[in-house]
Amino acid sequence: MKLLYIFPEEFTGRFAREYHVYRLAESLAAAGCDVTLAAAPSPQLANADQLHGLFGGSRSERLNVVWLKRQVSLGPWKIRSGAWFFRQLDSLIQSLKPDGAFTMHMKAADHLGKRHPSLPLVFEAHEIFADTYPETSARHRRLLDMERRVYARVRGVVAISSTLAESLQNRFALQAPLRVQHDGIDETMLLDTSSPPDVRELIYAGSLQPWKGVPVAIEAIRLLPEFHLTVLGGAGKSLDLLRRNAPANVTFHGQVTREALRPFLQKAGIGLMPNLLEPRSALYTFPLKLLEYSAAGKGIVASRIPVFDQLDLGGWVELVPSGSPEALAAAVRSLTQRGIDRGAAQAWARQFLWKNQGLAMKQFLEPLFK
Repeated sequence: MKLLYIFPEEFTGRFAREYHVYRLAESLAAAGCDVTLAAAPSPQLANADQLHGLFGGSRSERLNVVWLKRQVSLGPWKIRSGAWFFRQLDSLIQSLKPDGAFTMHMKAADHLGKRHPSLPLVFEAHEIFADTYPETSARHRRLLDMERRVYARVRGVVAISSTLAESLQNRFALQAPLRVQHDGIDETMLLDTSSPPDVRELIYAGSLQPWKGVPVAIEAIRLLPEFHLTVLGGAGKSLDLLRRNAPANVTFHGQVTREALRPFLQKAGIGLMPNLLEPRSALYTFPLKLLEYSAAGKGIVASRIPVFDQLDLGGWVELVPSGSPEALAAAVRSLTQRGIDRGAAQAWARQFLWKNQGLAMKQFLEPLFK
């Protein structure tokens, strides 16, 4: 199967979706697909060796990264343009003649529907984009129209969570086959649990977007003076604001590489997931840190968000009402006293290893592209 995987963004190393895209493309290649990953270079990342060094993987020879620039120079000006990327993409499709295309980008899917309607397309959904904006807004209506166009013509749909799959089916009356496939985890995140962690050490690893609820975790730490919280992720004004308002038992390290994350995970006893329930698009998520914490054998205290309704989790996870520092603090103390079955956490995470995810995705895609 010759697959064109489209990522019309610059790889920068800053966002979780970049890791997801590269590792899924690489795992599909390792499973036996001939994968061409079409993406944009950045000053930070502009060759396949850099991607492998940052994100890992087996370095399959079946994965070919083709760089399509989003930046064009016009005299003294440099202009970033998605249109320039798609013009190059059109030429690539003509020369490559793939069996099918795969993307998580709605604009890319809409472009293929207009310019290459005969090319089979599978769309990977991580959210309903229109739900990011108020229903009365023009942007909501435009995005909803685009999503309707795309879902009416795709050959298949992959949803990151069961909650999202149900919402897609209800909103768009999908006629195409639908698969729920969560994120993946690297084997290197299955950390050694023979040495006990520091039971008073907590960790949050992820972005600082408002719906991630990091301020709730910080308020909870004020109620847990005997604990220490390490926050990994974020940059700029949002990080500075949290630093200014945090108590002394919180340490911020900003954004770190996946390799640098592991020692912090090794030390921590519990990982925090204080997600909020707004905006509505946040309810569709499948948090990567759920896999990372579990693979590292950590206990988890998390907000009760819809993704947990369909997951078979054990006693290493404690769920609390979203937005309550008091409930989060109480759950941390409860889980610490109860103890954590770290082996059960890791056994659950193993099913999401990238090699398994690549094989499962290949089995879904192959009949759709014939």
